[in-house]
Amino acid sequence: MLQRSQTLFLLGAFILSLLLLTGPIANLTLDGNAYDLRHSGLFDAAGEKMGVATWPLSVIFITVAVLSFLNIFFYRHRMRQMRVAVFLILLNAGIVAMMFYYTYVARNQLEGALVLHQWRFIIPPINIILLYFAFRRIRRDELMVKAFDRIR
Repeated sequence: MLQRSQTLFLLGAFILSLLLLTGPIANLTLDGNAYDLRHSGLFDAAGEKMGVATWPLSVIFITVAVLSFLNIFFYRHRMRQMRVAVFLILLNAGIVAMMFYYTYVARNQLEGALVLHQWRFIIPPINIILLYFAFRRIRRDELMVKAFDRIR
């Protein structure tokens, strides 16, 4: 049943995860030069790639987006859906840590650049909240189905 409320939470997490792939995570400035930290690396103002390899961010962003979308269609297997939701919560917590780590690495590579985090930094915590709400609704459905089975 795709019209359940947890579907909206999972769909929201999917859409927000896709937004992580669209632009810079952080802007760094050093001596008037602007640099963008994206999921695919550190780029200068001309668009040339610098030395920071952030491909693990790309892999995790895509993994979270794909699993969030697939989790919508696991509605017949609520226990699996709950496990995937918890796994996605942990992955989003890892994304937060990795985003801070790569910002730190880029700042050290540019030797003291000024870091300005973009709005995409708040997407993983919002995803965690949405996935937690989805988990609670899935668990409530599972408990309701078990209660109906006991009555029969």
